[in-house]
Amino acid sequence: MSTKRESSTRPPRRSRRTPSDPSSQPPPALPAHVFAPEYLALLAERDEPDTAGEADTAGPWHIEPDPKGGWAVLRQGESFEKNTRTIPTATFERREAALLAAAVLPGTGRLRYRLASDPDDRGHPILQEGRIVGHSEYFWEDFIASLNTLAALMASPRDFALLLDAMGGLALEHVDKIAVARLAEPEG
Repeated sequence: MSTKRESSTRPPRRSRRTPSDPSSQPPPALPAHVFAPEYLALLAERDEPDTAGEADTAGPWHIEPDPKGGWAVLRQGESFEKNTRTIPTATFERREAALLAAAVLPGTGRLRYRLASDPDDRGHPILQEGRIVGHSEYFWEDFIASLNTLAALMASPRDFALLLDAMGGLALEHVDKIAVARLAEPEG
């Protein structure tokens, strides 16, 4: 039995990174765009898919101070710091209004509920994916828009957190008390 190691075809392991080791180098600078402008120009000539509206508003959104005053609502990746010609999706004088906009924008691209224009014997049908899920006495579009907004907030914890941030501490203290009290109530 030999005590010598037989030669291996594996390269020797490095114990420390060296300057010639690519993993020790700083990461390369991020490109300005992932897709070539020519590719995007070709896509712009085509019709958008059915999901385009939802994709356009999906976000994520953030807010930052607007150099012209107030608060700007911007898509992730957009910033006045990166580009002084940035055009915000919306601007508001108050921070909480900008937070509300950032919270509801993702829900505007996908309408979960729609209102049928022709009433039946119970009122105007409220539709979800073409199926009747409720009725409204009136053709009340603002009611359906609000219902869609709340449904979208329920489906997105990040956006709901923006709403909570906009509410402020005092309102959240009241919400806390109401929520605890509701736990003791029967469902309904």
